[in-house]
Amino acid sequence: MIMLMNTVVVCLLLALIARAFYIWVKLAELSKAYGPIYSLRLLNTPIVVINSAEVERELLDVKSALYANRPLPSSSLQASKISEYRDVQDYHINTFLSNLLQHPKDFFHHIRHLSAGVTVEISHGYRVMSRNDEYVKEADVSVVNFADAALPNNYIVDWFPSLAALPAWLPGMGFKRKAAEYRKQYYALAEEGHRMVKAEIAKGTARPSLTYTALAESSPGQYPDDIIMFTTTQVYTGGGDTSSSLLASFFLALLRKPEVVKRGHEEIDRIVGDERLPTFDDRANLPYIQAIVAEVARVRPPISFLPRLAGQDDVYRGHHIEKDSYVLVNYWEMMHDETLYPDPDAFKPERWLSMERNPKTYSLDVIFGSGRRVLAMFDISPALDDNGKPIIPLEECTDGGITIKPRSSHVAKLLPGDQG
Repeated sequence: MIMLMNTVVVCLLLALIARAFYIWVKLAELSKAYGPIYSLRLLNTPIVVINSAEVERELLDVKSALYANRPLPSSSLQASKISEYRDVQDYHINTFLSNLLQHPKDFFHHIRHLSAGVTVEISHGYRVMSRNDEYVKEADVSVVNFADAALPNNYIVDWFPSLAALPAWLPGMGFKRKAAEYRKQYYALAEEGHRMVKAEIAKGTARPSLTYTALAESSPGQYPDDIIMFTTTQVYTGGGDTSSSLLASFFLALLRKPEVVKRGHEEIDRIVGDERLPTFDDRANLPYIQAIVAEVARVRPPISFLPRLAGQDDVYRGHHIEKDSYVLVNYWEMMHDETLYPDPDAFKPERWLSMERNPKTYSLDVIFGSGRRVLAMFDISPALDDNGKPIIPLEECTDGGITIKPRSSHVAKLLPGDQG
């Protein structure tokens, strides 16, 4: 059996973790005592915690059908397919750089605009043109709602799941009314996007997208409409948020490491020069820039931990995993494994220059970013206080305290027209 802990102790522990600590850090600490995979029990709910990349691969990759329902063709999201959307990425990255050039203090808003623009166009073929796009605003509402609903032990029903069977009008059942509001908002968002693509297909004006592929290029009835609708909506409600997190962490990391910024500038100037911006084709020739982004993703992974659900009973290395167990995948611990990454808390891009790229350990195999062009155009440094001393934000904060300015007077000329 996977090691089980006392129910009462676990309940108290998770309550403290959720409200006072980063849960992924505490789960990682428990792995030191109980191993790379262990189980907890929150009242009657079994929870399996995975802290090892090896275990994650063997369980969730090899047996993905047991732990994740991904009905759309997985090839649609492979790197080889994502490369087909390079024009989309280029457009939105250049829009982001233009916005950053004009309004550097609003950098976090620009980050969200970038990630939403890319993911919405890939998922639904919808091009975000305005910085205050109403569709994106609704997507952001869904992201916030999901974060609130997913916070461990945030509602009494998390402790007592049987309460979900009681009527919503009873006192203390506010969580049911809130859940109904969240569901209504998310369904409306998903349905609107789906109708939009269908209408564009009917007119013959649909842009390439995952929704278009699923609707127009699959055999009739192969994928039910609701499956297509909700799967593609998750691309931008989930993917956009993680992309925003990664790019915000990129700014924070460079803010705290001026020597990294300097070395990155030197590599770009040497390989690309100052007459154009880096492109995807330059990636292989910019190893240090790639190392910066890989290290950002390792030190501050955009998803610290990810919950899955066991769809049926399973056995892993002789350990029984019950159906309906929550499976918590602790990516933070995987990226801070000191046996793989010596001095794991330190930000050291150079570690990737000496490591052979291994898909089992390379943090960017499933992440793409726009860090090359940001460094090509801008200097990133701390804001100064009234005494001229740099203000270094806390590790947890990236919204403020940053000075972003063009590296030279002619960088705006490097951008194509009609951006923003």
